[in-house]
Amino acid sequence: MVIAVDPFWGDKPGENAQDFLRAFNRAMGDKSDEAKAKQFPNYLRADSEADDWWLGLSAAVQAKWEDIEAGFMVRWPRAVVVKKTSMEYEEELLGLKLRAQDLGRKEEVAGREMYTHIAWADNMRRLAKGAGVEAGSTYIGQVRKSLPLLIKEKVSGSYRTWALFLAAVQTIDIKFIKDGADVLRKDAEKQRALETRVQRLESTPESPTAGIRHDMARTSLNTTPSSSTTLEPTRTTADNPYVGIAGGQGNLFGGQRPRTPRTPPGPVTLQSQAELRARIAAIPHHPATDAGRAAYKAQQLAWVAQHGANGWVTETTPYPLRPGTAPINSGECFNCGIVGHVGSRCAVPLDKRLHRNEQVWRALCTNVFREPTGIRLVSTSDYGTVEEVEDVGGDFYGFYGQGNGGGLLE
Repeated sequence: MVIAVDPFWGDKPGENAQDFLRAFNRAMGDKSDEAKAKQFPNYLRADSEADDWWLGLSAAVQAKWEDIEAGFMVRWPRAVVVKKTSMEYEEELLGLKLRAQDLGRKEEVAGREMYTHIAWADNMRRLAKGAGVEAGSTYIGQVRKSLPLLIKEKVSGSYRTWALFLAAVQTIDIKFIKDGADVLRKDAEKQRALETRVQRLESTPESPTAGIRHDMARTSLNTTPSSSTTLEPTRTTADNPYVGIAGGQGNLFGGQRPRTPRTPPGPVTLQSQAELRARIAAIPHHPATDAGRAAYKAQQLAWVAQHGANGWVTETTPYPLRPGTAPINSGECFNCGIVGHVGSRCAVPLDKRLHRNEQVWRALCTNVFREPTGIRLVSTSDYGTVEEVEDVGGDFYGFYGQGNGGGLLE
């Protein structure tokens, strides 16, 4: 069998002189030292540094393989390899993690496939030996704490040596690991889907009147109000108390719908206000810090998980407040959560404004806390239609989300 040996340059980057010498000896096999001495220059790159070295040797040295090999080792000595200290092995041992998302999968090690937890145990065995702790139980407790729960519950208890601990990991039933890993991956996919839905909802830009047009598209107003014609929220689904207002003229921005007489909502009471304050207090309003924003994101995900990405914000489904914004009912702008201006004069860009659900929640709360009173409100739609509403009262929901407590109702 002919063994190919790359010519030796002597100064080529990445070239290892010891590897070349060993490859040359393998290629020579059981040939005599005389044959090795005769063939050696043929394995040196012509006009290279190694070739110049060879030409500088005396004829007596060139004729004897033992002298050639000794001279080669002097010119290209074996590199000093920096060995890892026991402390470096310890750091690597504590840093090597078995990830939950990799459980039940295979990886290739030395040309053969093995499950990830088995490969991890093999690596840990090597590191424990390098650190000089394989005969005892040092660091086993720390490593066990960082294991995925699926593995940790199968290696409970204490182990006197690393060999016993790692054997316990490697002998866990693979079906148990695969079934548990499938459940973990499905849960992770659901979590990612929730995060994606929240991000999509927050990144969708809306015009300043998009929310009103969406809600008022289901709204009808009677142009001839009388004692028998009342303003009322009409529920079309069980979880949506402000779909629209019934009337005889169709709705302002959509198709027509016949009036559906219903009992109008009762007046705001001290009890209903107290209950709403309790719901507000139950959701912490975090500061504008990294920790606060992370907690706020978790609150949003929890809300979506409980009510759905398209769920309705109501008095009983409170929505979290963006960190660093003004508190509820502080005269804040519903678009950005900052005091000092009304919604119609909000200069915050659309993509930086509050989530639509938070705008609705702030407007809803402000409406409930406002002292109930009879008013007359004139609304002009985006299509130029002017409608008049009488005796709306303090629990009117139709125009939430446009501005703040001192906005459209002034």
